Amino acid sequence: MDYDGDGSPDNEQYASVNAMSKEKKSYHRHSPQQIQILEAYFKECPHPNESQRQKLCDELNLEIDQVKFWFQNKRTQSKAQDERNSNILLRAENERIQCENDAMKDALKNVTCPPCGGPPFGIDERERNVHNLRLENALLKAERDNVGVSENNYQQIMLDSLTSAQRQQAFESLTSYRMNACNPFEQPSSSESQTIQPQLLSQMDIPQLSETAAIAVEELKRLFFTDEALWVMSSIDGTYVIDQESYEKFSHSVKHFRNLSSHVESSKDVTVVPIEATRLIEMFVDSDKWKMLFPTIVNNAKTIHTLGSELPIKENCNVLQVIWEQLHILSPLVPPREFMIVRCCQKIDDGLWIIADVSHNIVYSDQVSPSCYKGPSGCLIRALPNAQTEVMWIEHVEVNHTPDTHRMYRELVSGGSGYGARRWIVTLERMCERMALSSILIMPATDWSETIPTVEGRRSVMKLGERMLKIFNEMLIMSGKVEFPQQSKCGVRISIRMNMETGQLPGLVVSAASCLSIPLTPLQVFNCLRSNDTRHKWDVLCHENVITETARIFTGSNETNYINLLQPTLPGDIGKNMEQEPHKKMMVLQECYMDALGGMIVYAPLDMATMSIAASGEVDPLNIPILPSGFTISRDNSRGSLAGENGGTVLMLAFQILVSDGNSRNGNVSENSVDSVSRLISRTVQSIKVLLNCPPE
Repeated sequence: MDYDGDGSPDNEQYASVNAMSKEKKSYHRHSPQQIQILEAYFKECPHPNESQRQKLCDELNLEIDQVKFWFQNKRTQSKAQDERNSNILLRAENERIQCENDAMKDALKNVTCPPCGGPPFGIDERERNVHNLRLENALLKAERDNVGVSENNYQQIMLDSLTSAQRQQAFESLTSYRMNACNPFEQPSSSESQTIQPQLLSQMDIPQLSETAAIAVEELKRLFFTDEALWVMSSIDGTYVIDQESYEKFSHSVKHFRNLSSHVESSKDVTVVPIEATRLIEMFVDSDKWKMLFPTIVNNAKTIHTLGSELPIKENCNVLQVIWEQLHILSPLVPPREFMIVRCCQKIDDGLWIIADVSHNIVYSDQVSPSCYKGPSGCLIRALPNAQTEVMWIEHVEVNHTPDTHRMYRELVSGGSGYGARRWIVTLERMCERMALSSILIMPATDWSETIPTVEGRRSVMKLGERMLKIFNEMLIMSGKVEFPQQSKCGVRISIRMNMETGQLPGLVVSAASCLSIPLTPLQVFNCLRSNDTRHKWDVLCHENVITETARIFTGSNETNYINLLQPTLPGDIGKNMEQEPHKKMMVLQECYMDALGGMIVYAPLDMATMSIAASGEVDPLNIPILPSGFTISRDNSRGSLAGENGGTVLMLAFQILVSDGNSRNGNVSENSVDSVSRLISRTVQSIKVLLNCPPE
């Protein structure tokens, strides 16, 4: 077939190429509504994962690459803007320093000799002084080097005098495990063990602290009482967060972290708890009671200063405190947060109080981690009839992103279910219910026991369970830990410590922790792990035998919140030995709870004699030694596609094992001990995976 004119094959091919090139040059312009939603999401989550990007695609009717490239471009723009702002600030700082430098040069020209008031040293005199200082510095360095050589020679002589086995042991204790070379029994330095010594407040500090507290109270009042204009719904989890643009219009605070990875966490929540308002306020302003009220959040707290109303405190504050606190949740894979805060408690009406917390840099600013800053946060406490209290809670924290949070917990911690208001509220609800049940004077009909005969014994066991939970949570921080890299590669984190605290088993303790993601809901995982029928399939304390429950004490209105006593059924040959030595019969004290954000199961072995003492109510539970292990169960929303609407579960399990008692002074942990603990926790992980029918990784 012939073609002529414009219908030739060459012309058609040329037209086709032109059309393709025009197609390639075409691009999609986002609508204002799409840009508004993307901008709002970017403020909360600059680095969305694949599932979050897909959710935005479905909502905005965009392609996955369009959303991906938009976030990449937005991050680039934000970084460039931050750099421009930083350059402006640095330029201004440079000009200021230059002016100061010029002023000092002018001052040096007119300086006089202090002793005689004569003219200053000339250039020759200054050069001679510098030369003498350099000579003195060289002599001091040589002296330091000689001391170092002498110390090394002494250590070598000491090592030569030891046997080969002793030499290897000394080498391991000084190098492999990085313990204190002078005293292997000394605790490694850690943030919670640091003692912040109170200092005298100057006359200038008190007005500054007062001013900071007064501003925080006023901003918090506005956040509590204003209309919803300051609050917007989060596009990530549906909770309400502070609209930062509206907040910055009236707030006195400034951004403390200007890098792109920093972010702001804000949230609010409300509840009614069965406790009198005045008693609750008393616990809030006492740092020891504050720790007891939030044992799964507040790892440590200390009141540095308390200022009363007789001092010149603005806005008629009733109490003003400087408090250091360390917060930690869920797992060793989550880094703790430290704050030096001003806490102000103020009565603003009959039966209405406000408690405001805010970070400050007036005193002790160099003794806390600079990775987070607490904006005006706190609660509004309203007294209700029948000894009840309404509590409204706001958390507002600026966080400088660090890579310390493991990816399994990163999304959870940065959202409202991490350190947000919801966690404080559900913990407060659970602990207030627990305190109410602990104070009753008769045995509740819901409880049952074969081994706890009296109300005093019941109260004693509840205190022991509370203390067990607190010890377990303090252990999870694993600060100052001695790392074992070969175990970390296997997914197990191991640390060692010398335990010398009152009420705990003295000696060298090995702690091990591991985390895994499970495609089941938290409640399903919780019910499976607390079941007595299947416990022998994962708990090594059962020796693969069925366990018997001998007592149950409820600690809340939810049937999942209780303390129980468990007695393993030991093999026959072991059982005969136990009959001859009753004091060696083992029982397990366990406490578990479940709330809206997850749950915990914590347990510890106790011999029958110790358990009888605790159940009698005649001994202070603080003096009963206990070494708990257990689980934390939290929601894993990133696995929603595998487990349905409720998402999956992140399970953390942690063991503590005493490898040498307090009378042993060798202070060393053999590689075999570490391997044994690692194998134990790895075997438990595999048993749990089989029990829960987890798919192979």
